[in-house]
Amino acid sequence: MKKYFYNFYLIIKNINNYGIITFFYATIIEIYYLFKFFDFRSYIHDNSATSTYQETKTKLRYDTQHTPTPYFFLRIASKFINKNNYEDFILVDMGCGYGRVGKYFMSKHNSIFYGLEINQELIDPLKSYTLKNTNFRVFQVDLRDAKKSEDIFYEIKKLNKKIVIFFSDPFDINAIIKVLSSFSKSEHIIIGVNVDNLEKLFLNYKIKYIKYFQNKLRHVVLLEKK
Repeated sequence: MKKYFYNFYLIIKNINNYGIITFFYATIIEIYYLFKFFDFRSYIHDNSATSTYQETKTKLRYDTQHTPTPYFFLRIASKFINKNNYEDFILVDMGCGYGRVGKYFMSKHNSIFYGLEINQELIDPLKSYTLKNTNFRVFQVDLRDAKKSEDIFYEIKKLNKKIVIFFSDPFDINAIIKVLSSFSKSEHIIIGVNVDNLEKLFLNYKIKYIKYFQNKLRHVVLLEKK
């Protein structure tokens, strides 16, 4: 049973970080999009190929596990994109899981989705979806595998479009900084959700938009290059 309900447990555990009103509003939005996209699979918990949730909180170096980003956060991120007049872009999701970020953004924006995921078992069920949606592309890759990662990044940059890089907690910020260096010469912005050690990005990026929650460490942010 833990396999199916652990991610629900993590959401409930964090109620105090967001407040009761925000929690119930987010729950309504979550239920709506769960049925719209028939996205129930995204709640299956599997850390067999990654670090555990506890390890992502205690170790400086870890492999990001699958934790679905609530649609409430994606809705805020989408509004940031609209404010920035960003359309016809490539969305790169670092740790895409079952692809909910890509499905949501492609329903709202003219975009191409590249999802990168370390766990092959999570993206295998997306094969039929990618065949029907040629702009929805997923890859099994460990972001610490420099050669394989760079091959995918080269393919993305070769399309010569604006790039939106998405990542959320839990994510190893040092691994993200290394990934971002590959896009330093390409026009891009960052969408981050609950980013630990956000200040580590301030050398090269500045906050354009940010939404804080009851706990200020919980946020949705859009960063652009300085």
